[in-house]
Amino acid sequence: MKRNKYISITVLIAVTIAIILYLCAQPQLLTSLSNLSWSLMALIIICRFFFLMTNGLYQKAFANKFEVDLKFVEWFGLSIVTTMGNYMTPFSGGMVFRAAYLKHQHKFAYARFATLIASNYLVVFWVVGVVGFGVLISFFPLREVYLRLALFFLAVSMIISTLILLPNIRLPGNYPLVISLNISLEGWNAVKNDRKLLVQLALYTVLNILLNGLSFWIAYIAVGVQISFPSALLISLIGVFSILLNVTPGNLGIQEVVISISSNLLGAGSGEGLLVALIVRTSTLLLVFVLGPIFSYILTKKLAVLKSQSHASP
Repeated sequence: MKRNKYISITVLIAVTIAIILYLCAQPQLLTSLSNLSWSLMALIIICRFFFLMTNGLYQKAFANKFEVDLKFVEWFGLSIVTTMGNYMTPFSGGMVFRAAYLKHQHKFAYARFATLIASNYLVVFWVVGVVGFGVLISFFPLREVYLRLALFFLAVSMIISTLILLPNIRLPGNYPLVISLNISLEGWNAVKNDRKLLVQLALYTVLNILLNGLSFWIAYIAVGVQISFPSALLISLIGVFSILLNVTPGNLGIQEVVISISSNLLGAGSGEGLLVALIVRTSTLLLVFVLGPIFSYILTKKLAVLKSQSHASP
């Protein structure tokens, strides 16, 4: 565990230094950043607010499937606190708080929480694959680079579609690990067989994709880059896959590099893409570190009240 922590910190420091050196070597980028409009920054923050809210609604829909009714302060608060926690600790540490809260407040088993997370990623990547493929064939010319990207997005959606269509399976044995895996598989089977829930989750994911793309589009405008919304949307979609390299806290640095490369690939400039990623990141940080401590206090207090009640009961 300590080794993973050291690796995470080392990667974060290395990437941060590389980004700083790159920006220092490109003074024109810093000039464009100094001209950032406060009104456009406010619009990006609003987009990130609704992005985080949609994340909360997404988790609420999942919880409802398992007969857990999350109130506003819970589904929105957990979205904020989880995001804040992910920035403070490596390897999505904010998930630990969410899992612990659901376990103690709503008796939501850790194994089912693991199912929730796995299902979350599967649905998100499936929708990203479908939307990315649709955007590419609808708005981009038939060039080699775009065709390769289209095939990549199509492959992602097809692989996950295959997982969804596979029959329900159950592992043999009564070992603790096997039992936990079977609980997770049962949960995923329940999710994938609920078409109404899958449609609801897909719609929330599409809304989040559009909000994320809009954030990127406004950020590009803010740094003086004229780019179409489909191009900004596509760059943001490619950035989603950086979560697969989730090594640093909040994926700091890793996502910025992926977006920078994607931006350069689509002709918007690597430096400009880096600035856009940093602007979107800063907007999110402002929100979660203002609202995060508030919701952390509220949710922790709810857990404390529940604990005191359980001790008081005979």
